[in-house]
Amino acid sequence: MRTLLDIDFLVDGALRGRLAAWSAALLAGGAASIALLVALGALPGVTEADALLGGGVAAWLPALVVVSLAALPVHELIHGALFRLMGGPGVRVSYGHAAGMLYAGCPGLVLARGHFVAVLLGPAAVLSAVLLAVPCALGFPLLGAIAAALHLSSCAGDLLAAALALREPACTHVRDTEHGVRLLAAPRG
Repeated sequence: MRTLLDIDFLVDGALRGRLAAWSAALLAGGAASIALLVALGALPGVTEADALLGGGVAAWLPALVVVSLAALPVHELIHGALFRLMGGPGVRVSYGHAAGMLYAGCPGLVLARGHFVAVLLGPAAVLSAVLLAVPCALGFPLLGAIAAALHLSSCAGDLLAAALALREPACTHVRDTEHGVRLLAAPRG
């Protein structure tokens, strides 16, 4: 297979800058959406914090921090489960952290583009939905909306890699690497 693009999240400084910009844009978009929903009355304002554990903001903010931090390893576990599902029973997933990021990986594993995009986007979709739905069901929709927006902003690397793979028409497969992913084209003919 022919390499089309190496996406190296650890070494490529320009890519890391782009990643930070995507993350900031996602966070700003989430904050603006939440502010609009609060202004329209579709989400309660900060008075929701008064109800959380009867402790007001003193309990609400730590709850948000705990939920947001707990989401990070769960996100990687979902990647791992999807790697195993898409790659088959012999796939071995490694977990770790580098350059301020947690990761789940299967260096060397090659999947069809659609399958790899599912591995990339799965945690963003599933966990953001859970982070929104569970607090809403418990009566804390503002907490859920903020937790989901924070989580989605931390998914910038996955979203960027998926966008690059989907934008490249020649990309048929994606290989996981030690530092990111490599977009591949199947031989013609």
